Formats: sequence, structure tokens, C-alpha cells
Amino acid sequence: MGVDLSQVPGSGDDGRITREDVLSVVRSASQSARVTSTSPAAPSTPPAPVASKATTTPLPGTADVDDFGPIRVERMSKIRKTISKQMHASWSTVPRVTNFDDADITDLEHLRQSSKEDYAAQGLKLTTMPFLIKAVATALRHNPAINAVIDEDNEQLIYKDYVNVGVAVDTDRGLVVPVMNNADAMGIPEVTRGLAEMAGKVRGGNFGVNDLKGGTFTISNLGTIGGQYSTPIVNVPEVAILLVGRSRKLPVVMPDDSIQARLMMPLSLSYDHRLVDGATAARFLNDVIGYLEAPSRLLLAL
Repeated sequence: MGVDLSQVPGSGDDGRITREDVLSVVRSASQSARVTSTSPAAPSTPPAPVASKATTTPLPGTADVDDFGPIRVERMSKIRKTISKQMHASWSTVPRVTNFDDADITDLEHLRQSSKEDYAAQGLKLTTMPFLIKAVATALRHNPAINAVIDEDNEQLIYKDYVNVGVAVDTDRGLVVPVMNNADAMGIPEVTRGLAEMAGKVRGGNFGVNDLKGGTFTISNLGTIGGQYSTPIVNVPEVAILLVGRSRKLPVVMPDDSIQARLMMPLSLSYDHRLVDGATAARFLNDVIGYLEAPSRLLLAL
């Protein structure tokens, strides 16, 4: 709440500061601010909140107060209003179901580690994301219902004969989803290079509207920040979205009944149940997992 605790008298045992003590200070400051704002000699801007000794992240917006203490007010940006409109359209129209699963990427990680220096020599950082994009794009080719849209106005289903994968990128202005066109026809080096260029453009603010159009499926990578599973919102008019969490080592019972530490990637697939049935979603997710668990298949995929 931005209250300097050294200035708060404690009413608890042995002078301990309680929650009510802090709220009392906030209420007093809020009341003083309201009285001052109604005075003819009041300044045009409200007083700044009491700074805490602890280092905090500066809040955006303009300083103000409400009934309980200091606040900051910021107008919604154009991109935030677009995100809000898109999410509301998805939430209000899509009956969403989410399947959860894990992919054993132990072998994939060994391949990545053995190849990353070669990519670094070309100025590229090889992560697991290019492999995931390639796995998803290839699986979409064999699961056309996931790569489709619903045309409710004309009561028809439209199956896309191209695979354009959108990748959600976290930026200072909000979540942006640039699209990688024809990802199924690209190799891992091409996907890696395209992903780096795409993320650089978005984070630098050098992208246009056309960079965000034409997607047939979206991938959201929560693992770069943290967390494992989630229920992502379908990016309408698409019918499915895959969220990948942070990979972690888990004890896994192997086919020979031995227990090994394996690197497991958590996957959450949300889909529009009007078009995509549970079995269809499961088959698609199984295909994605199959490619991730046998990365050599990705290098030979057609």
C-alpha cells in the first residue's frame, strides 16, 4: 500500500503492527486527501503516496486516490483494447475444453544441446520453441479439423490448406501474436531464424497489422516465465491453442519398469468443442508429443 511502516504505531502485542494499523493510516491519508481536494487552496494534483522503504516497481498512470488509498489511473492503450475485445469474443462464443499432457523431451534436449553452438555461430539462439513449432505445424497437416474455422453465418466449416502458426510474444504493451506463414514447409534452421526475426520486430515495435494476420493456430509459451499448466483462451476465429509450460525433471516409469529422471514438457491444449471433439484433440496432441519425443522424425517430416 506504499506505507512506511516505521511511521505506523503498532497496537498489537509488544508494539506489533497489525493489518488494521496499516489500514488506519491509509484511511487517514485518504480522508486528508479528500478534504484537501475540496479546499479552495487545494493543489491541482493529489499528494504523492507515502513512499515505502522497500524497492517497488513504479506503477504506470496518473496519481489519484480512491476511498481506500492512493491509486494510479491509466487509459487503455489501443493494443490493450484490441486484446480485450478479442478475449471477450472468444470467451462469449467458444465452448472451450482443455486437454493436459506431458511430452518427454529428454532426447530432444540432448539434440538441442549438441546443436546450439552451431546455431550460435550463426547468431541464433536454439531453444525448444522451433522444435515445438515444427511439431505443431506437421501435426496440423494430419489433423485438418484443428486447422479450420467455423463460418457460422453460412453454416459451413472452412479447412485451411496452409499452416500459419501464431506465436504469442510478451511485450511491454501487452501480448502480441505474430504469425509464421507456411511453418510446416520450413526446417528447424528456418523456423529458428524466422522466430528470432519475428520476436525482434514485435519487441522493437517494428511490426505491422499484416504480421498478425492469417494465423490458423496459436502457441503460447508460459515456460519462459514460469508455470506448468493453464487453460489458454482460443484465439478466434481459430479453433485451438496450445500452451507450453516450463519443462522440469520428473521420475518416470520406463517400459522396462525402471525409474528414470526425464525432462518433461507440460502441454495444455484448449479447443473449440463446436468443431473439435475430444478424440480429435487427443490425436492431435499425441502427434505433437510423438514428434517431440522422437526429434529425428521432425528432421525427416513431410
